[in-house]
Amino acid sequence: MGLDPAIAARVAHLWDAHVLQLLSGEVEGVPAAAPMVVDGVARSDDVVPGPGGPIPVRWYRSTALAADELAPTLVWAHGGGWQFGDLDMPEADSVAQRVAAALPGVVVSVDYRLAPAHRHPAALEDVLAVQRWVVDHGAEHGVDPRRVALGGASAGGHLAATAALALAGEAEAPAALWLAYPVTDPDGGPYDGRHPDCPPVLWLDHLGTTKLFEGYLGDDPAGADPRIIPARGDLSVLPPTLVTTAECDSLCPQARHFVGLAEAAGTAVEHHHVQGVLHGYLNIVGEEPIADVALDRHIAWLRDVLIGS
Repeated sequence: MGLDPAIAARVAHLWDAHVLQLLSGEVEGVPAAAPMVVDGVARSDDVVPGPGGPIPVRWYRSTALAADELAPTLVWAHGGGWQFGDLDMPEADSVAQRVAAALPGVVVSVDYRLAPAHRHPAALEDVLAVQRWVVDHGAEHGVDPRRVALGGASAGGHLAATAALALAGEAEAPAALWLAYPVTDPDGGPYDGRHPDCPPVLWLDHLGTTKLFEGYLGDDPAGADPRIIPARGDLSVLPPTLVTTAECDSLCPQARHFVGLAEAAGTAVEHHHVQGVLHGYLNIVGEEPIADVALDRHIAWLRDVLIGS
């Protein structure tokens, strides 16, 4: 299909850019959508106890819910290569609002610790701590502990998948798992050649992804702990899982491979492939219809799994 024309226009300035220009701020990256406010969603900032200290989180709750109603909930981890991102980026804030409103339910967005200041396992520990706390103590915030899903985008998808594997068999294991354009095997891939519609500076090949992963691991060699490579885990223990992929994304082949592995393991897995978009398309929800339609489809799956038809 190739890039949607509106998406192509967003990246037209990057065809001649160098990665150092992006890192220095000399050239702007892919413009994210402007902040949005979704009607019918109450937001509040909070902290959850964690092994490295209090973990900042942001609660989102649909105002359509009764005050004492226990609601389906999503614990959500933004992306950013394990080294960037925050609660205000559209992939965190806009997505959380849209999910909370559409379920209707609760979303807890996690401001996990970032590398290189905080290496593995800091980010994973934070996601695990929030998932456990929300299941065990979230009822005071209107959380139904039996219907707590876990999800994340890109590196956040990696953390969500890794956390779900670690929680298997525990009372706090997620009821569903949503992995948006996730990193599932940064070491082994597979990787394909660059999509012709993607500017070279935006294409994370094997070397680029491995370098980011090494930045997250620090001194821990890749493969030292196989549990941090989701594709190498026991995928039969995963709950119903949604994997979403983007057409113009170097991570798409490994995510597709992960879907096949999960299916072979007997996991109830659904795959939404979004054509015409780049990696990180959730950062443009609210401005580009192609991203909005995709998000609506993902939320429909989540609603079906947590609430039913």
